[in-house]
Amino acid sequence: MATLLTLTNEGFATTLGLSEADGRRPSVWGVARLIRREVLRRSVVTRRELRLTVEPYLSAAICDADAAATIQGVAEQMVEVGELLEVRVENQRGYAFTPPRWVRISDDEAVLLGATQCEVCEFTPTVPNQFLRRFCPSDRISAALERIGVVQVAFDAWLEEPVWGAMADSDQGIESLNQLLEWYINRLDTDGSPLRIESSMIMGVEHRPGEFFGSERKRERSRWVSCNQLKDGIYVGAQPGQNENHWVPLLIRVQGTTGRTIELHCRNEGAANADLRSWLLIAIGVKNERKEVISIDSQANLVQGTFPLPSAVRRVLCLLGEPTGKWQQYEVRNWASAVGVLRRVFPSIEMR
Repeated sequence: MATLLTLTNEGFATTLGLSEADGRRPSVWGVARLIRREVLRRSVVTRRELRLTVEPYLSAAICDADAAATIQGVAEQMVEVGELLEVRVENQRGYAFTPPRWVRISDDEAVLLGATQCEVCEFTPTVPNQFLRRFCPSDRISAALERIGVVQVAFDAWLEEPVWGAMADSDQGIESLNQLLEWYINRLDTDGSPLRIESSMIMGVEHRPGEFFGSERKRERSRWVSCNQLKDGIYVGAQPGQNENHWVPLLIRVQGTTGRTIELHCRNEGAANADLRSWLLIAIGVKNERKEVISIDSQANLVQGTFPLPSAVRRVLCLLGEPTGKWQQYEVRNWASAVGVLRRVFPSIEMR
């Protein structure tokens, strides 16, 4: 005869791995586990189907959070590191699993990604915002993973380094960040619009790496200033768009009381446009010999971007650690190991 088990809401949350230290929100680890199970069961699932399946578990655990936003937020993080693949399902956005594989980060840390219910590794969440399955890659575990079809991929192969040519015209043969910047600088002369410094509403980002970045809308104590406060040179910036919250990213040349601007467009996607602006900001920092900065707190094992990080950098930081919830801040296992990886794959950014 089957035995019935009675659980309190707290006990139910603990059983599913949804318990969080503050008791008000579900753990990212638990939500990711529910997402993996559902996508693995269906192969492909729409956002709506995923929400309708996972949300009741969060409600039963009485988590004081927006369940739909929580599920979507965790799924988007899983997409960013390659754990899930974002797809279109009958004109709806949805998710599918990527092939199972694992990536070595250091001698004592690796990450399992993709479609597999793995029982050969022991995974233990160590921080509240963790969702990745981390393990120690011993020879025994590596062999066991290989037997069940989980292959190792090199870190650089997982990274899929930025293809600079995709941010410019396809026939330009752009192969480096510097070439990308020079291509856009040349376009300022051929396709750019004239800029009258004194009367323009255009804003630019000053060359002050490491300082508070701010935004176009809130310029107090930030790197965003009016064009008439910029010295001669090349800058990224923005001009007012459709409303007060919409700003169009630009590349700007300032020369005395005049200059030129060109809008930054990449695949007509807002996220891609923001990525392009961030990469050009990094390139300008290298050109000026004042690189953009990622800040390191060695005492707390925290890494934080001081400027809007491109998606490729965020992708690496999500593999090295977990977001803390603060702006562009990540908790990593070992700050020295993380800095070594970041310096190797992003030499155009300063770690300090």
